[in-house]
Amino acid sequence: MNRAKDYVNWDVERYGESVKAPQPNREGLPTGEPERLRKYYPESDLGKISQPATIVDRHGKILTIYLPNILTPSPAKVPWRSTGFCAPQCDGEFGAGRVTISPAYFMQMHERIQDPLVTSASYSIAEVQAWLAALSTTEFFWNAITAAVAPDLFQAGSAAISDALRQVSSNPNKSAAASQWPSIFSGLEVIANRVTLSHRDPGGAPTLYDLLVSLGIGHAATMKLADVQAELDYFPGTMLYISGKVLEHSVGPWVNGERIVIAHFMKDKVHDRMGVPRPAFPMQSFFLEMVGKEVRSSRKSQRR
Repeated sequence: MNRAKDYVNWDVERYGESVKAPQPNREGLPTGEPERLRKYYPESDLGKISQPATIVDRHGKILTIYLPNILTPSPAKVPWRSTGFCAPQCDGEFGAGRVTISPAYFMQMHERIQDPLVTSASYSIAEVQAWLAALSTTEFFWNAITAAVAPDLFQAGSAAISDALRQVSSNPNKSAAASQWPSIFSGLEVIANRVTLSHRDPGGAPTLYDLLVSLGIGHAATMKLADVQAELDYFPGTMLYISGKVLEHSVGPWVNGERIVIAHFMKDKVHDRMGVPRPAFPMQSFFLEMVGKEVRSSRKSQRR
């Protein structure tokens, strides 16, 4: 039986307002923040999740959409290398490293609403441009899924990135074709063979979900959500929408294989700069209504 939904007995917006964002625990354990919050909010213990599921608050607002095995991964070379990661023996297929790619974002320490948007240095690299071109069709597919599961997020992301791209493209010093950016998210981070410490995302907003796409070869990674005590299978081919500003999340050491993830994110300050309001949380009732309409339509067709 599929695990369709999991409930937490608190309001995600009030919970998010109570959250602090301490530095990750360098020992790989959750920070003390989830434990502190349990003094004020009912404890949730969702346990192991392996089937498609949503995590929903007491009002039906969706915190997480979990879609395991929705993709068929195929290996692809990633040309970036780094240190301090879980590099496999003989460097493996993917090596180890991370790179952040964005066509329009604020430079660190220059994040006032009047500061200019810039293109990340990595975006200009020829290999990155070739990789993005090859990925475009898949990104369009992920955009379409986002439109289906989180329509307000899709609209906000589309509006913000379109305006940001026009602004960056008008800069005569731009170094790459920003207008060819394929995603409704304002940035991507490609992470190869890296343990991710338990953390929250400081640059987002509660309703600006991250889209995490787990790829790689033969690994058995798990995604842990400390606030709701959940552990999600994070095998290659998994897609996960998560309120990363609210939920503390981590990926610990995995068994066998190599892990690569494409993390999609939206920056709240970029949306604010573009005059785009924060989207609403997707509601469970919206999907139940859509399913009900489909069932009623099917029944009518059968009676004809």
